[in-house]
Amino acid sequence: MCRPSPLLPIAMILALSGMLPGASAQTSPTRPIDPEAVALCERAARQSLTSRSAPAADVRFVGTPREEPATSSDSRLLRGAGTWRGDGGQRRFSYSCSVDVRAPDTVGLVLRDTTPTPVDVQPMRRTIEPDLSHVSPTACESSAAAALKKRWPRVSEISFDSGSRRFSQESTDRAELRGQGRALPEAGSPLCLFEFGCEIDPRDGRVLGTQISG
Repeated sequence: MCRPSPLLPIAMILALSGMLPGASAQTSPTRPIDPEAVALCERAARQSLTSRSAPAADVRFVGTPREEPATSSDSRLLRGAGTWRGDGGQRRFSYSCSVDVRAPDTVGLVLRDTTPTPVDVQPMRRTIEPDLSHVSPTACESSAAAALKKRWPRVSEISFDSGSRRFSQESTDRAELRGQGRALPEAGSPLCLFEFGCEIDPRDGRVLGTQISG
C-alpha cells in the first residue's frame, strides 16, 4: 500500500542531497563569487536547519563562503560555515553547496554539525569528509524511477523532491543517498508519496543498489 501524498507543492530547494554533476572542469580562481549563488546556498542551509526535529533559531553565517573548483563549468561549488541556536544551545555548522548556473533553483547541499563535543561525553570516532565529486542525484533518481516502473508498470507523473535529499558516507567506498518523491501508480489512483535510497560508490558515482518504500 502506498501512502497518499500530502496536497502540498513539491519543494524545489535542497537540501544533499542537487550535488555535483559528473563532468570534469576547473573553475577559474579569479571568477568573483556570485551573490545569487551565495543567497541560494544560505537559503538552502537555513531551510535544512529549520527542518530538523528541533526548530533552529538565530541562524547566522560566518564570513564569506569560498568558491572551490567544480567538476563542471555549469556548476559553482561553495563552502561556508555558520552558527545557529538549537536544542541544547549555540551550535556550529559547515556546508558544501553546489549551484547549477543553468537552473539556479537546483541546489545541492551537504550540511555538517561541527559543534565541538567534549571528549568525556562521547568517544572520538573517525569521520570521513563526504566526497561529492562523482555523486549525481540524477543517476540515483533514474534508478529509483526504473524500480518504480517494475513495481507499478503503469506508473506516471514521477517527481522527486530535491529538498528531501540526504547524503551520508561511512567509508571511502560506500555512501548512501536518500530522498522522497511522488508518483501516480496508475490512472485514477491517488498520488502517492514514496521514499528511495541508493547505495553509491563515491569513488566513481556508480549506483550499486536502489530501494523503494512507501
